[in-house]
Amino acid sequence: MFDIRYHVASLVAIFIALGVGILIGSTLVGGDVMIEQQQKMISQLEAQFDELRQRESEMAEENQFMGRLTRYYEEFSKAVSPPLIKNRLNGYRIAIIVTGGQEIPAGLLNSLTLAGARVDSTTVILPGIQLRDSELLIKVCDFYQLDHSTPPDELRKMAALSTAGIVVKGGDTEVRDFLEDNNLVRFDGDYGGDLNEVIILGGAEDERYYHPGSVDAWLIRSFQNYNKNVLGCETSRVAMSYIPTYQEFEISTVDDIDLTPGQISLIRAIEGEVGDYGIKDSARKFMPALPAEYLRGDFR
Repeated sequence: MFDIRYHVASLVAIFIALGVGILIGSTLVGGDVMIEQQQKMISQLEAQFDELRQRESEMAEENQFMGRLTRYYEEFSKAVSPPLIKNRLNGYRIAIIVTGGQEIPAGLLNSLTLAGARVDSTTVILPGIQLRDSELLIKVCDFYQLDHSTPPDELRKMAALSTAGIVVKGGDTEVRDFLEDNNLVRFDGDYGGDLNEVIILGGAEDERYYHPGSVDAWLIRSFQNYNKNVLGCETSRVAMSYIPTYQEFEISTVDDIDLTPGQISLIRAIEGEVGDYGIKDSARKFMPALPAEYLRGDFR
């Protein structure tokens, strides 16, 4: 891939080297031949700079075009999606857990509602889960009756297991209050109901939120032990992806849940079309196959 920053840095380094060379060459040789050669090389480098500027301008225009094209495709997808997903999840009860500090895309909630699903609860892993504060570390160790030397990853595991228990069974009020009061987890909604699906929304922009191995992995293990279906997803643009961690547990994944095709993929995956969907390298397919009744608009 063309990286103008790399080429510019290389040319700058060459310019510096040439500058040093001119000083040394003129001092040691003292002839016009050395200076003439250096001037020719500088002229060539200036021409390369002009070429780089032109390519940068062309790339900027192409990026703008692709951005517009993407928006048009998304608007088209939104226009045609209602008959594809309407009432497909009638009666389904779903829990959403946000683990990477991302906002739940409004389109996701709208699509689930249109599909007839009910989101029973929304649970958010909070910044306190970093466990960087020594007093909080001790407090969490004491709460779980663990040694004060217990590493943060183990404590995050305990918090994740407690969270899964609350999502599935309602959990102990004392545990829920502790997690909320200490900025570890936020709970919102009805807990302990008969869930059909648990959606984990990961992916992080900030490394402080990046704990897929000590939070998400234990959430998934726990939900699987409870015999609950789990689906892992993230938005199309995140600095740190959680999808590889999710795929270790052989659950369905969607890596573009902020886009309409990703939301259609999620609904098909909940219906049983297992797979790894999306637009990133970790995806194995862009979207699931759409049955003929989808295309005819046959609703349940």
